[in-house]
Amino acid sequence: MTIITPNYYNKFKCIADKCKHSCCIGWEIDIDDTTLKKYNNLKSDFANRLKSNISLANAPHFKLDKSERCPFLNEQGLCDIILNEGEDMLCQICADHPRFRNYYGDFTEIGLGLACEAAAKIILTNKEIAALNLTPKALELPIIKFRENIFDILQDREFSIDERVENLLTFIGAQLPFDADWYTVFNNLEKMDKAWDKYLLHIKDGIDCYTDNSLDAAYEQLLVYLIFRHLLDSQYDDYLKERVLFAVLIYKVIKKINTSNTLEELLEIARIYSCEIEYSDENIDTILSKLR
Repeated sequence: MTIITPNYYNKFKCIADKCKHSCCIGWEIDIDDTTLKKYNNLKSDFANRLKSNISLANAPHFKLDKSERCPFLNEQGLCDIILNEGEDMLCQICADHPRFRNYYGDFTEIGLGLACEAAAKIILTNKEIAALNLTPKALELPIIKFRENIFDILQDREFSIDERVENLLTFIGAQLPFDADWYTVFNNLEKMDKAWDKYLLHIKDGIDCYTDNSLDAAYEQLLVYLIFRHLLDSQYDDYLKERVLFAVLIYKVIKKINTSNTLEELLEIARIYSCEIEYSDENIDTILSKLR
């Protein structure tokens, strides 16, 4: 199977104890069957501690503490599984994060997700044109050609980012619903972080926002990321235009929330958005249904 990645992909490296928002806190950590067998076969001194912190209820997973903290995240912010048994003993979800995968035909795309602060910084501070190492065979596929056309529009730096968004909407022949109450839509979604509630207050009066062009490069990367991550899933639900509109909507929401118009705040808002929306199929489906 052919693997497709963006040109910034290999820049990623987990920052471990330097991370302010550890992915080992607040998330249920499921254990895949292959890794569970590895754990059950362990005979080391660490094995008893490892096995005693696994629950088999519903699906195998680690038992989080009262603070929803992984039992193997130590006080220094490092993983005791890695320290005692090595990285190859991580379960698949831990080894993969913050990566996501798109499947189409005989190739797989692998990207980095904004939920990780280190990945978000790589993506949104990238000054180069984001590009994929697409094969000639992949470029023959209509949906890939369509997506490449979208990338060309979003990366045309002769226009401001808002002008590019308008050009994109013209290209797909669609607009965001004018009468949608997006604050209510987002506020009624399943939520994880109370900080998201506070951010959403900024879209109570709508999502239109007029700012200078100082962050156009970062917003370009955000839009390209959103199209890259979500468009190919239209093969499963036929929400092709809706997924383009989803990218535009998220861009507008994040831009409106970023009241300071700073890169630092943009990085944090993008991270929270990803945690709140991109890891919930139900939340994404609700938004897509509103766009249809």
